[in-house]
Amino acid sequence: MLSLLHIENIAVIELSDIVFDPKLNVLTGETGAGKSIVIDSLSALLGQRASRDLIRSGHDSAEVSGVFIPPDGGEVLLQRELREDGRNICRVGGKPLTLAALREIGDGLVNIHGQHDSQALLREETHLGYLDAFCGTDLERYGEAYSVWRSLRAERDSLSVAEDEKAAKVAVLTYRLQEVRDIKPKMGEEDALLVRKKTLRSAAAIREALSGAYYALYGDEDSNGACGLCESAVHDLNIAVSLAPELEGVAERLREVQYTLRDCSEETLSFYEGMEDSEEELERVETRLDKLSRLRGKLKMNLDGIIAAVPTWEAELESLEMSDQRLAKLEEELRVAEAALDAEAAELTASRREGAEKLAKRMEEEFSDLDMAKVKLTVDFEERDPSPSGKDGVRFSVATNPGEPFKPLSKIASGGEMARIMLALKNLLAEGDAVQTMVFDEVDSGVSGRAAQRVAEKLSAVSRKKQVLCVTHLPQIAAFADTHFRVEKDFSGGRTVTRVQKLDRAARVEELARLMAGFPVTESARRTAEELLTQGDVYKKTLAIPR
Repeated sequence: MLSLLHIENIAVIELSDIVFDPKLNVLTGETGAGKSIVIDSLSALLGQRASRDLIRSGHDSAEVSGVFIPPDGGEVLLQRELREDGRNICRVGGKPLTLAALREIGDGLVNIHGQHDSQALLREETHLGYLDAFCGTDLERYGEAYSVWRSLRAERDSLSVAEDEKAAKVAVLTYRLQEVRDIKPKMGEEDALLVRKKTLRSAAAIREALSGAYYALYGDEDSNGACGLCESAVHDLNIAVSLAPELEGVAERLREVQYTLRDCSEETLSFYEGMEDSEEELERVETRLDKLSRLRGKLKMNLDGIIAAVPTWEAELESLEMSDQRLAKLEEELRVAEAALDAEAAELTASRREGAEKLAKRMEEEFSDLDMAKVKLTVDFEERDPSPSGKDGVRFSVATNPGEPFKPLSKIASGGEMARIMLALKNLLAEGDAVQTMVFDEVDSGVSGRAAQRVAEKLSAVSRKKQVLCVTHLPQIAAFADTHFRVEKDFSGGRTVTRVQKLDRAARVEELARLMAGFPVTESARRTAEELLTQGDVYKKTLAIPR
């Protein structure tokens, strides 16, 4: 149950705190006064989509919060702040949460029904959902059977390609794999070969440089290189160390240099000798690079991509080559899955047909309460191709007078009839719904006179089981309110401000008279308004003891 709604800087509402009654709450006011803004604010609080346009001009944020009392007692505080930069700050009990989480909580607290719901009822594709909601249809077993059947069918269809198309795919995959098997490329091979090619092409210059380096390090028969000179220096230093031990550090470092020079000399010689066959190796490297390049060109992929794709190509080729065997097996599996799907669908249909009879009977009872006693409803079934929701196509049809044929809602229902049909349906759906608050935003469109009286009685009766908030223009409905709010515009500080005022008995008389006669309010209208309020009081006493 919604106990308190706090609205701050939402459209023309600067600041408002609305304390709601546990039973029937009615909001009235002139067209454009801001009644729907109250509903929009509540919708935003429940996590529904909210435009930044809702933020009051001149402010960079707006806030709406509400206190809810769950059936098991206690209080739940929801808050949502809208900001100009598009961000939303949502909280429950003061703790932050995501907008999606807020929406999930909101769905369990309030149901909001607007004029668009009556329009939705005209679309036959929505009827199955309404029937399932009434029946409490469980789609789990059917859904599992449908998932298996759909997966097998998709695989079957994928294999059941035309023979010429399959042959073409086999040829392409065979060609690709043969090319790769002939070349046998390796990951990173091409980059390594390009580096080696650059080295080999510079072989002459490298050998000349290596020869000079080796001579400088090792010398020849006529002269000592760096190694020989360093060896002599080490020999002389060793003699000096025997006479002056403090030179041992210098001698040790020089001996390390001697070892390093020897290593460098040997490695230089080894590399030099290894380059003797560079011309032949260069030819081999260039030939290999050419093969790899042609492979890339043929398959229009880089080498790493080709290597990575080989397992996929092999698996696809094997699948195609084995497709005839797999296809035969799939057809058998599909027959079994289809039989299981048909069995689940048939059980689903039987359950829905049983529920449809109950729905039609209950709807006609509701119609009687809403001054539509002659209207009959039937639920028509049509078998369709399997879908996630079953094989049933469902359509609600009505006969508005005895002896007339049943016709689709879109063909015969007036606006007032549609409003009452939707109210009847929503009331039935709410019976099995844990949601404790129902909001009706001008769903009485097209209703007047005696029908309006019956709608008021129905809303009042519903409010004895669930809290009801209703935006209306009808005095008959407003007269049955347990709490009546008037939404009105005012001008303050050069700006339009909307205020929500709770009305006492005298103010309700004035408001009902205005709804009936407009301005100026006449004494006759006031007397009629008083009579309406009295009728409402009398009717409410006939209902069960309120919560």
